[in-house]
Amino acid sequence: MNLSDHNLLILSHVMGKEAQLVEKIIVDGPSSVKAELALNDEQWIVVFDHLVFDQNLLYKVVNHSMDFFKEKYIKHGMTHVREVLDVVDEKYDVVVELIFDQIAIVNDGLKFHVLEHRDRYVMAFRSRGGEFIKKVLGLHKEKYEESWAEVLDVLLHAVCDSMFSEQTYEHGLRAFSLLMNGMRDHRRIWDSGIIV
Repeated sequence: MNLSDHNLLILSHVMGKEAQLVEKIIVDGPSSVKAELALNDEQWIVVFDHLVFDQNLLYKVVNHSMDFFKEKYIKHGMTHVREVLDVVDEKYDVVVELIFDQIAIVNDGLKFHVLEHRDRYVMAFRSRGGEFIKKVLGLHKEKYEESWAEVLDVLLHAVCDSMFSEQTYEHGLRAFSLLMNGMRDHRRIWDSGIIV
């Protein structure tokens, strides 16, 4: 689609109706709006991109349904949220970063996500290191250093809890064995093998 067709499409289907289209997408979903406007896939991408980049569509959708998106983030991570919003392409990275900030940082989704999957992250941390975890969680930028410190704190507590649990079990088993050995009835065995 060339630039003039692009502009004509925006002018005929979107200009002056941006607020109504955003509201319809929030309430009814993008596929119903696409069908209502009778757009093909290529045309819909042009309209969708205009609403995303010029009308802040994704931010409005996520704010309207914050509990839903926060739950999706906690259970499945940001990649899944991108798939749900249908913004997997790299051109949406900046907008998705704003969504990530809203869901994960402002609304504590990151903390709950790491708590939910702490065993998996501890194993990945041990095998691949911290930089890998930073990248997976989307915390590789400098502005997330404070959030990264919180993640490390959660992972540290998870490691300490697991070590404490293992040590407590081993100490308990040893104490039980000593206690049982002390309570056992010790009888002398005669040289002939007879127990007295």
